[in-house]
Amino acid sequence: MDNEAAARGTTVYLVDKRIDMLPALLGTNLCSLRPFVERLAFSVIWELAPDAEIVNVRFTKSVIASKSAFTYEEAQVRKDDPKLDDELTRSVRLLNSLARQLKAKRMAAGALNLASPEVKIQLESSESSDPIDVEQKELRETNSLVEEFMLLANISVAEKIQEAFPQTAPPSRRHLPPPRANFEKLQDILLKRKGLALDVSSSGALAASLDRCTDPAEPAFNTLVRIMATRCMLAAEYFCAGSVARDTFAHYGLASAIYTHFTSPIRRYAGEHAPSPPPSASGHRG
Repeated sequence: MDNEAAARGTTVYLVDKRIDMLPALLGTNLCSLRPFVERLAFSVIWELAPDAEIVNVRFTKSVIASKSAFTYEEAQVRKDDPKLDDELTRSVRLLNSLARQLKAKRMAAGALNLASPEVKIQLESSESSDPIDVEQKELRETNSLVEEFMLLANISVAEKIQEAFPQTAPPSRRHLPPPRANFEKLQDILLKRKGLALDVSSSGALAASLDRCTDPAEPAFNTLVRIMATRCMLAAEYFCAGSVARDTFAHYGLASAIYTHFTSPIRRYAGEHAPSPPPSASGHRG
């Protein structure tokens, strides 16, 4: 199984199907959370203050019996419905409140909000693979909710691993600052065509100047600039702690001092990005 996963590297998503990295019995069943079914896992469990500051964090083997499974859309509808006030709905709203504050803190620290739009291709029918339309996937607040707790789990685990194995901790993930020369063409175009200055002196300065790159006459202009800025970045990479200098551990795009991939292990094996897992109250590696 290990050799097969290494050969595939990641789960691949095509227009009309998904090619899983692991067999379906593992990937979509035994290694995934299912409602009212106990699953063995490694969990990151936080105690958070109302302002989303971490009071305590622990790492433990766990048994999870999920109470429900929602799509992002279902979780969003539940959160927004004023008629609902059950325990699950209140939990989603509480998590969302904390996620908002976690994101605000990341942004304040200099994290980048870059654009990488996902598209959905409509096929003529389930039997035909002929595309008839392309539309951008709608990102809801619940997408961000899951993302923030995934990031928090990955950062918490990275810190713990580094503390326990300072010379050999694998696999941490870093994102080096891009050379300023990478942005020169984009800066030149923005200045000459729009009179806009792109400050790349730091991730925080870049984030702030990207927010200012707007054109009231072209609503999609800011998204386009963010997509182009993404292309100027270096690729993130895996590394072992003892193989690189300590001052190069940071993740530039996330404005985090250290980072790893703890979440979504059933969807990636060696160095590829993967989609987010379903919403959950803690970070779990199933």
